[in-house]
Amino acid sequence: MTGRHYRRSRVCILIAGLFLSAGVAPAATQAGTEPPPAFTPTRHDVVLGTADRLTVLTGSLSNGPVADLAALYVDGDGERRLTIFSFLDGDWLPVVETSLRRDVSFVDIAKIDGRDRLVAYGDGRLTWFDPATGEERELVAVTSDFNASPRSEVLHVDVTRDLNGDGRDDLAVPHGHGFQVLVQGSGGSFSEPLRISPSTGLDRVYGADGYRYIPWEEGGRIHEMDYDLDGRDDLVFWNGDHFVVHLQTEQGLFSPEVRAFRAGIAFDSDQIASLAAPAGIRSRRMDHMPEGESKGRVLHSLTDMDGDGVTDLVVFELKGASLWKMRSSYEVYFGAPGSGGVEFSPEPGAVVESDGIISGIDRHDFDRDGQVDVIVTAFEPTVFSAIRVLVMSIFTGAGSFDLEFFRMEDGRYARRPSAVREIRPRSPRKTGERTFWPAVRLGDVNGDGLSDAVIARNRKRLHVHLGVPGPELLARKPQRITIPVPEDEEYTWLADLNRDGRQDVLMHHTSATAPHRLTVLMSR
Repeated sequence: MTGRHYRRSRVCILIAGLFLSAGVAPAATQAGTEPPPAFTPTRHDVVLGTADRLTVLTGSLSNGPVADLAALYVDGDGERRLTIFSFLDGDWLPVVETSLRRDVSFVDIAKIDGRDRLVAYGDGRLTWFDPATGEERELVAVTSDFNASPRSEVLHVDVTRDLNGDGRDDLAVPHGHGFQVLVQGSGGSFSEPLRISPSTGLDRVYGADGYRYIPWEEGGRIHEMDYDLDGRDDLVFWNGDHFVVHLQTEQGLFSPEVRAFRAGIAFDSDQIASLAAPAGIRSRRMDHMPEGESKGRVLHSLTDMDGDGVTDLVVFELKGASLWKMRSSYEVYFGAPGSGGVEFSPEPGAVVESDGIISGIDRHDFDRDGQVDVIVTAFEPTVFSAIRVLVMSIFTGAGSFDLEFFRMEDGRYARRPSAVREIRPRSPRKTGERTFWPAVRLGDVNGDGLSDAVIARNRKRLHVHLGVPGPELLARKPQRITIPVPEDEEYTWLADLNRDGRQDVLMHHTSATAPHRLTVLMSR
């Protein structure tokens, strides 16, 4: 993840099943502008181990200048095997090989008392692994009903985030319809768990294909906003017909006493899954439910969209009588100081509208002006586009979706996108292949302070769309990198491994018969 500039919100609303080593080419730029610095990484290939399912995490576990890799899998005897790779002599080499306790169901990386630690959950407790001694040390007692995987694997569940803005990682452990929140204090101590949860709702969170889960962002439905405008973020959730707030105290804790407020904005639910979702997206839910309606209004987020320091309310609306006449809107209701806290404008102040099928909405501040830009992944099903997709599918196994980038300027979105890029999902063409859904990752990979878009073009090539200043956001032509690309988007991500302020590209290549491999494109 690249911090709060980017929060992935893969809403996927309607049926979409219609469907370096060498070769680095420079990106073209707009006339009259300086070309952006090229992305010139070094390539590293790390053999991780042989297993049906294997999980990879990154963190400075040895406190070295380059992040370590942690690979975990369950062996044939049920042992939770852990290998830690450290960056030595220009590459990652195994330095620790051991086992965690057998009841471990998920892991994460947390910064505890200023140090990155591998934390593991199982049987009502969190521990952290000490690489110096090879032992697990007690962290906190906390209960989670996040189900263990039905497959033999140790999941990566993101349970850490700085909730109170003090620079320390707090714990947000999924439980019931919400979370148990434990605030980190001095010396790596934690507060008693505080249950923050709606009284009703979905019992399962959204997640990846058994690889990486981010419950807070993918269905957790707890929002961070400074409701009472005291300069401290509070925790807010929708509870049927009103919002509930746990205010942050001067000590950085969250009050168990709650305050209620109403927004005055109409929406049907705070659950994106209440709208129709394709089978491929429903399978990302652990309960494969629900199918939902083909129209409606849902609360999308509570976040400061225009950079004025006051939280805004965002509603996603889907409407249309049929697949061929779908229309969606992303509506921002700006917040302002009110008598008791934040109050929202009764009319949307910024709107993104799109025709057709929406398969994803992302938020990202590309030019870091404090205003949040929106990326819509869409397919408009006209007769001609359907024929085009059908022909492409027959001859290449590929469909086509548009990535539409809407830049916010002066608190408004233009009617037309600032930039449009294409992605091409591909159906399997031979035995053993999976459906290829292109990864789209956003972050600054060349160190110029502007965000770039790393897009998997196909199974053999990455396109790096470098950021440019101004309304167009991205260079018109990408930098092309010829390299094997994972079929599943979840297995490509960005992280700053060498602490140079640039995002590096990581690609996990899975296999049931050969060793898993991790390819790293690290900036230099």
